[in-house]
Amino acid sequence: MKKVILGASIILLVVVLVNLHFDSGTNNFSSNSNLYASVNDVSGVLWTDVESSSIVQVGDRVIVPDYYRTVSLNMSELRNILNQAPLESIVKAKNSSVILSLPLPDGSFGRFKIVESPVMAPELAAQFPEIKTYCGQGIDDGTANVRLDLTPQGFHASVLSVNGRFFIDPYSKNDVTNYISYYSKDLSVDPNEFVCQVENTPDNSKNNNLLLDNPSSIGDQLRTYRLALACTGEYAAYHGGTVPTALAAMTTSINRVNQVYENDLSVRMVLVANNSLLVYTNSSTDPYTNNNGSTMLSQNQSNIDAVIGSANYDIGHVFSTGGGGIAGLGVVCVSGQKARGVTGLPAPVGDPFDIDYVAHEMGHQFAGNHTQNNTNCNANPSTAFEPGSASTIMGYAGVCAPNLQNHSDPYFHVGSLIEIDGFTTGFGGTCPVNTATGNNAPTVTLPSSGFTIPIGTPFMLTGSATDPDSDPLTYCWEEYDVGPQGNPNSPSGTAPIFRSFNPTTSPSRMFPKKSDILNNTTTLGERLPTYTRLLKFRLTARDNRAGGGGHGYDLMFFTADASAGPFLVTSPNTAVVWEEGHSEMVTWDVANTNNAPVSCANVNILLSTDGGDTFPITLASNTPNDGSESITVPNNLTATARVKVESVGNIFFDLSNANFTIQMASSISNLNSGVPERFGLAQNYPNPFNPETKINFDIPSKSAVTLKIYDIRGVLINTLVNSEVLSPGFYSASFNAASLPSGVYYYRLEAGSFVETKKMLLIK
Repeated sequence: MKKVILGASIILLVVVLVNLHFDSGTNNFSSNSNLYASVNDVSGVLWTDVESSSIVQVGDRVIVPDYYRTVSLNMSELRNILNQAPLESIVKAKNSSVILSLPLPDGSFGRFKIVESPVMAPELAAQFPEIKTYCGQGIDDGTANVRLDLTPQGFHASVLSVNGRFFIDPYSKNDVTNYISYYSKDLSVDPNEFVCQVENTPDNSKNNNLLLDNPSSIGDQLRTYRLALACTGEYAAYHGGTVPTALAAMTTSINRVNQVYENDLSVRMVLVANNSLLVYTNSSTDPYTNNNGSTMLSQNQSNIDAVIGSANYDIGHVFSTGGGGIAGLGVVCVSGQKARGVTGLPAPVGDPFDIDYVAHEMGHQFAGNHTQNNTNCNANPSTAFEPGSASTIMGYAGVCAPNLQNHSDPYFHVGSLIEIDGFTTGFGGTCPVNTATGNNAPTVTLPSSGFTIPIGTPFMLTGSATDPDSDPLTYCWEEYDVGPQGNPNSPSGTAPIFRSFNPTTSPSRMFPKKSDILNNTTTLGERLPTYTRLLKFRLTARDNRAGGGGHGYDLMFFTADASAGPFLVTSPNTAVVWEEGHSEMVTWDVANTNNAPVSCANVNILLSTDGGDTFPITLASNTPNDGSESITVPNNLTATARVKVESVGNIFFDLSNANFTIQMASSISNLNSGVPERFGLAQNYPNPFNPETKINFDIPSKSAVTLKIYDIRGVLINTLVNSEVLSPGFYSASFNAASLPSGVYYYRLEAGSFVETKKMLLIK
C-alpha cells in the first residue's frame, strides 16, 4: 500500500508578474497587468489535491514511489502561463518575471522563475511544436533549480535542491490531468540488473590531461553540444509507438540529464535538427540489436553517421529496452567514435533511467570514469574515489554489493568533475558552441594542510567560498583517495573510507556523520582510520545557477597516525544528572595526542543542550589537554545535554556517548529527629510558593529513594533525589523554581514499594 501525502484541497499556485512592484507602504504586491491571478480568479487555479483512490487509471503506472502526493492539473491554465515564459537567450531564469509554483511532496509549494529553455534544435522544435522545455530558478529556495517539459505525454518537472530532489510526473501513462509529486529517495529499488561497460577507445591520446585541476572557467560559459539521439523500435513501442510520443519521452530524459550537466558542468545537449529520423518505431526493421549493447555501439556509430552525417553532431547515443549500458570513454567530438553510447532498460523512464543510467553512460562519453571501489564491478583503480558501490553518478549505486544506497544521487563526485572539466575545456571543447552565461564560478578557500590527527577519532572539516554574483552556495566535502579495491568495512592502504553525501548549505562536514556519532552507530562507507595513513579531501562549492552552474574546488590533506588515539570523552558518558552551579569533572582519554606528531597542547570543552545538534556553550576554553577539567555547571536546564571536547588548532574531537540531564540545584538534609514508623510524603511548604519550597519525607528503613518534579503535562522538570540509598530518618529537600513559569507542579516520591504523588502551586 502506498502512502499518499495530501495538502490543501484547492490552492492557487501560479503567479505571472509583469511590471510588478512591491508597495512598502501597504506590504502588498501590486501589478500594472491583469496577468496576476488572484485567489478568487477561477482561471488562476492550477493545482488541486486529489485522493489517489478517486483517480481513474487510464494506463499503466510505470512510476510508483513509496510515498507521493496526488494532484490534478489545469492544463489550459498551465499552457497560458508557460506561453508567456521568455526565451532564456533573452532573459536569464533568475531575472524572469514569470513565476510558477509547484506542489512539493510534503504538501507545500515552491515558487520558481521560469524561462523557455529548448533542448531541440529550432528546426526540430518547429516540426514538433507540442514539445516544449523550460528551466527555472527557485525563489523560496535559492539553491533550487527546475527543469520542466510539456509534451504529448503530459507535464514533467524535476527539481534539484539542497533540501532534496523531487519530481512531478503523470499518475499513469496517457493521463495528462493527474500527477504525482515525490522525492527521489522514495523510489523503490529497480529490480532490473544493469551492467555498464566502458569501452576504452583506441585513440584517446587527446584525453591524457583529464585530471586538470583548473575549474576557473567552469560556469562563465555554457557549452552546448549537438546530440544525435536514436531509439530502437522496442523503446518507441514502450512510449506509445509513434515518433511524437517516443521523441517526447526522449526529450523528457534529456531535459532531466541536462539539468544535472548544466548544474555541475555548465554543459548542455540539444537534439539535432533532423533527430526525428533516428526515432524508429518498427523493431523488425530498425538498424539495432535491442538486447545487445556491445553490438549496438558500432551499429549506432554507423547509423548516425549515415543518417545525420558526422559533421552534423557532436555526441550520439541510442536508447533501448535491453542491453544495459556501454559507452566509449572521452569520445565526444571524436569523429568515428562520438556516437558510441548505449543505454537500455526494460522500463526506460524516470529518475533511475535518466540519472543512474543515461547520465552515467553519457558521463563516460565526456571522459568520466567509474568511481566505485568495490571489487568485481568494473572499477577503474585510478578514479575509484568512493567506497563500496559509490553513490554519485559515475558509481554503481544499487548494482554493486555492498551497496551504499539503491540509486545514484544527482551530482558528480569531484573526481568526475575534474575529469570532465579537463575534457570539456580540452579536446572535448573543440566542437560545442560556447555561450556566455553571465555567471562566475565560486572560489573555495581551505585551511592549511599537513597536520596529524589520532586514529579512531571523529573530526570536522571546514572551508569557505565566495561567489562574485552572491549566488547561494552549496558545499560538498569528499574524500579524494584511491587505493586497493575491497569491502568498505575492511579497507587497506589508501583506499577511500568516507562516502560522498549530497551537497548542503554548510561549508563544514563531520566525519563520520553526526547521527552516527550521537547514536553510536555506523553507516556503510563511513569508517574512521584505524592505521597510519594519508587522507585527502576536496571541498566543492556550487552556485546551482539555472542555465549554467558554476563550481570551484580545492584540496587539503593530513595524516592519521596510529601512535595516537582514539581520543575519547570518558565522563560524562552516561545518563548522569548535573545540577546547575555545582562543580563537575569532565574527563577524556588524551591517547598521546598531547605528544608529537599530533602535538595538541590544549582543548576546548563545549556543552550542547539540544542532544548534540549544536554546542553553543563554552565550559572551558583553551585548557590543557591533560585528560580532566573541573567545570561549573551553567544554568541551562535540559534533559538532552552532551559534552564535546575538541582540539585547539586541529580538527579532531569527541562527544559524550549519551544525553544527560542538567537540573536545578537542590539540597537534601536529614533532620536528625529519630526514625519514623512508616514511609511518608508531606505537603510542600510554603504552598503556594515563589520561588523556593521545601518537601519533607520520611524513610523508616534503608531504601533507594527517588524524588522527582513534573509539570502539569507530566514532563519531568527536576530530579531532587536520584535513586539515592538513604538511611532511616526524616528528610527535607529544597526545590528552587526561579527559572520556571507559574503553574501547577507535581512531586513524586518512590522508596522501595512506596510511591506517592502530591501537587504544589508556583505563583510569581
